[in-house]
This record gives sequence, structure tokens and C-alpha cells, in this order.
Amino acid sequence: MLVTEAFFDPDGSCRLIDRFERTEIRWPSVEAWAADWATEWRSHEWGGATDFMHVACDDRTPGVVEALVVLAESAAGDADLLAMIGAGPMEHLLSHSGHGLAVLPDADRAARRSQAFRTALGSVLLGSGVPKPVSRWWAEFDPRRTERP
Repeated sequence: MLVTEAFFDPDGSCRLIDRFERTEIRWPSVEAWAADWATEWRSHEWGGATDFMHVACDDRTPGVVEALVVLAESAAGDADLLAMIGAGPMEHLLSHSGHGLAVLPDADRAARRSQAFRTALGSVLLGSGVPKPVSRWWAEFDPRRTERP
């Protein structure tokens, strides 16, 4: 059993449970969590919302890519926040957690339907150990490119 777990519940809420500390943080919706995440990142005071996404990315919690879409769309075009989303949780999920290949189909669908998600992808820097299909896919959506592969 994991010590800290993130859940996207069927009722639309999300939870972060720390079994060691015996604590639980619950957000009534992914949108509420996204608002808390943005507040934490803007203030540089990391808390439960940041921890939630870190755990969700590490564990490839079902629903994590959709939560990243909600997070990107909730940024309402704020370029700094979109950059933090891309360089933070998106990059972590696609590159650092080792789940890039597994989440590729979900990320591809999200990038095709959400401009905000695509914009945030522009701040992702993939590591050298990322599988080639992930690098090729990411290059296709990188908004910094002037030429398309």
C-alpha cells in the first residue's frame, strides 16, 4: 500500500490521503483543486493541491490527464500559469515519472481538443530517456515550432 494516494472520485471530487499521517484533503471538484493549485504556485507556498498533482503524476492516477486539461483551461490564458503547468505537472507526467508512453493516448486526445493544454505543452522539456514515440508526439504539438514534423 502506498503511503500517500490521490483519487479522482466518481462524484467529481478529488482526494489526497496520507495514510502515515492519517490525513485527508478533499476538493469538491477538479475545478476547486485547480484553483487551489494555481494559488499555491502563484504564492510559491506549496501545499496539498501541489502534493495531490505530484502524487497523481507519480502514480499515473486514472483521470490525471483530464485534470491537467482542467488545470490548463482554468488558467484562462494566463501565460505564466500555463508555463508553470507545462514545466511542472505536465513535464513530470510525460518525462520524469516514466509514464509518458502509458499516458500518450490520453495526452494526444487532450492536445487535439484543448488549446490551453497545447499551449502548456510548449513549456515541457522532455528528458533524454523519454521513449521516442513520446518525443515525436510532443514535437508535433510544441507551439514553439514554426515547422511541423
